[in-house]
Amino acid sequence: MINPSGCRWCGVDQREHAQRWKAPAGWHQWEQPTQQQIKDRMNARRTERNRP
Repeated sequence: MINPSGCRWCGVDQREHAQRWKAPAGWHQWEQPTQQQIKDRMNARRTERNRP
């Protein structure tokens, strides 16, 4: 499950990130997610938690 505050491009937590590769960003360092990404990730987490 992706942390809502994880990297904008790959979802990895900031302290575990270092440098990663992910399309379309390519090699990148941790970037703050957008407010919409945080909201979407929180909703996905809530939906997953409520599944039987």
